[in-house]
Amino acid sequence: MGLFTKNKSLEVFSPVDGEVISISDVEDEVFSEKMLGDGLAIIPSNGSFYAPIEGKLVTVFPSGHAYGILAKNGVEILLHIGIDTVSLDGEGFDIKVKQNDSVQVGDLLAIVDIENVSKKVPSIQTPLIFTTESMDGKKIEILKTGKVNKGDLIAVVK
Repeated sequence: MGLFTKNKSLEVFSPVDGEVISISDVEDEVFSEKMLGDGLAIIPSNGSFYAPIEGKLVTVFPSGHAYGILAKNGVEILLHIGIDTVSLDGEGFDIKVKQNDSVQVGDLLAIVDIENVSKKVPSIQTPLIFTTESMDGKKIEILKTGKVNKGDLIAVVK
């Protein structure tokens, strides 16, 4: 009855090519001070963003800038593409999924015009947050920082 799935480690893969940085280095205190939860951030080198975990899309913002994915073990990840990107109201974001879709690791979530978006917002840093209320005592182990490719194993939640 789900006893073992709740305790299984959750592997988290890079959603985009780029550079993994510490969450505390993000240029927005909502993320850097972990108000929504702990995690990491990626400075993307291109605009193709993919699902970092298997799960259900519980949130797809109409503006295309943020995606909430709920894993089978109850952990929810928020992928927030760029800082203050909600202000663009979807401009430069091509959403490839719908809320309530099931996703596998590597499924395309969105294509973002990073070049144009980066000119209109403070930063394209992309926080990947493990929401506080979903962690329930679990710990995040960040496995990789610096340069990453889409699909690289970057963290584990235990």
